[in-house]
Amino acid sequence: QQQQQQQQPPSFLEKSVWPTLREALRVDLHGRTSIKQLFEAAEAAGQLSDEESRSLGSSDRRLDQALGFGNDVTEREILQMYVNSPLEKKALDVVLVLRLSLALMEYGQNTVDAELMLKKVCHSLALPAPHVQLGARSVQIALGAGRGHMLNCKMDLLVDKLLDVCALCKHLAHNSDADAAQALWVLDAIIQRPLPFGWLVQLLNLELVCSWAALAAFMGSWQDMAAAAVIAPFALLAREFCLRSRLASLELVLCSIAVGIVTPLVFEHVVQVPLCHVPVLWGCALLLYLPGCELIYGAYEIQFGSVVNGAAQLVTALVRCMLMGVGLTIGWQVFGQDAADIAVGEQGVKASLVPAEPCDGSMGPPWEFVFGVLNFPMLFHCFASLNMRLADMSGAFFVAYPSLFAFMALVQKSTLPGFVTDAIGIFIAGNLGSMIERWCGTPVCVSVVPM
Repeated sequence: QQQQQQQQPPSFLEKSVWPTLREALRVDLHGRTSIKQLFEAAEAAGQLSDEESRSLGSSDRRLDQALGFGNDVTEREILQMYVNSPLEKKALDVVLVLRLSLALMEYGQNTVDAELMLKKVCHSLALPAPHVQLGARSVQIALGAGRGHMLNCKMDLLVDKLLDVCALCKHLAHNSDADAAQALWVLDAIIQRPLPFGWLVQLLNLELVCSWAALAAFMGSWQDMAAAAVIAPFALLAREFCLRSRLASLELVLCSIAVGIVTPLVFEHVVQVPLCHVPVLWGCALLLYLPGCELIYGAYEIQFGSVVNGAAQLVTALVRCMLMGVGLTIGWQVFGQDAADIAVGEQGVKASLVPAEPCDGSMGPPWEFVFGVLNFPMLFHCFASLNMRLADMSGAFFVAYPSLFAFMALVQKSTLPGFVTDAIGIFIAGNLGSMIERWCGTPVCVSVVPM
């Protein structure tokens, strides 16, 4: 009987449900493996720097794999382009630079710092006259008199992988004897490594960020937080539908429409709040789409000479706000017509527009409690939603927490104009972020984004 029980095939729960649930709720508590340890692992795996591996790649790597990130060209095809050329012995180094450029853009580095990193890597690898031009959708790289490469890319923000790719670039820039085959093995390990949080934990983080934002970002009330917690799942469901249905180009509009449909029902029938609290509700539900990275990266890139990319980021922020407004207005007409008739004194167009004017004065707890206590859970879930490991959050807290507290203290206690307090807050965060980048290697934009 015991042998029959041992030979009994696993049940459906054991074979399918539990592994899926375990992966969905996964939380990786380990710190990031250092680049030095990854290179040691690459060497132990047989990634030795001999003449054959430099010209053809290591036998453990598949040369017929695509460069990835939306590019179908394979590494073998790149290597064949340099046969009988002055860069034939450097062909694998070229592949490394191309893949690094795609990874940097995919994981969220700004174009100015990414170009600087890649040029330093090219100099360390003795690649002649590198020409590197990065954009939000394309990468252009040419080395010496060799052929130019134009590749597709897209910009996202995955902090966990961005930190490792930046660390790999710095390692290559400071070690001219680094082997390209080993570096490619390390880059493959970074790309293939799972994110620190499972998909369900990530969704819960996004839900909690949107909920806490009612208090910690928009200075609303506890009722606003409850209402935002009810509305946010509809935006997240619309987001997941778009991502799984390959409708990413419609994600912003469809999420805005969903929020516009649900918000009137919630604030009138579920969690009743005054009309002037409504901007907090739809602002929290659409927090993921409010321009943040675009504003920071746009200003940063313009300041350091990448005018086209910076201007494109700022225009993107403007157009994104316009699309959100259009989507909210369309969705609002389903259940929100004449919702503001009492406030405006009449029915019709004015009473059917999405409320955009917040309440005068404080709507929630004192600012000292909000920015001294409630910012902890808000920032924690904000960092986690950016796929930042728990071990990497201390530096980000060091930048965001005191900067936000100082900013709000100036807003509440000083008589300085609003633009001046904004500038002081960002100045403090920028300097603290630069300090963290100098000591820990965390890109400054990553630390400032939560601001």
